[in-house]
Amino acid sequence: MVLAVTLGTALGLAKHSAISVFSVPANIFIQLVRNIPPLVFIFIFYFFISNQLIPLLGLSDILRGYTGEVSAWQAFSVWTKLIVENLLSGVICIGLLSSAYVAEIVRAGLSAIPKGQWEAGRSLGLSTWYQYKDVVTPQVLATVAPALAGQAISLVKDTSIVSLISIQEMTFVGTEMANSSGLIFEIWLIVGACYFLLCLTLSLLFRRFETQQR
Repeated sequence: MVLAVTLGTALGLAKHSAISVFSVPANIFIQLVRNIPPLVFIFIFYFFISNQLIPLLGLSDILRGYTGEVSAWQAFSVWTKLIVENLLSGVICIGLLSSAYVAEIVRAGLSAIPKGQWEAGRSLGLSTWYQYKDVVTPQVLATVAPALAGQAISLVKDTSIVSLISIQEMTFVGTEMANSSGLIFEIWLIVGACYFLLCLTLSLLFRRFETQQR
């Protein structure tokens, strides 16, 4: 979520910009990600990360050849050879996918701000930074909060897709447990309940945030 919101906000600002150097690349990325099926994108990105980017950055020895003793923190954060590589790939994949949708939400929020608000900021002698900070951002947050809430909940549910690249998240573990125990219906009920509780918690948190913005 942090990656999606941070990158998505930057992309939304870039696409809304009148400077083509920023708006064109941002628009290309957004259109590319939004118009490729998530599963296809994840497979392409995962194999690119694993086979090209990690060796290029010299991280192969750290992620794949680590032979040292695993500390308590590393064990807690599932730091074990290929698991870290898969986890990193999955987080980046889901973050990039969601960032394209967050970018459109942010861009729409910026476009909804009346032109008079920008002009009022300039007439008060505010710099561009303070126009965004004091005039635009509070209004944009109030406008986009419901859409961002929906996207955050969708992101949580979309994480189940990365089970297909052997990332040991909840759906992957649920599949293994169902296959090994034979309790297919019971296991998937538990998995569904876990997703429901996570998404319900997020929904309540965002509802409180929306109330505070009004």
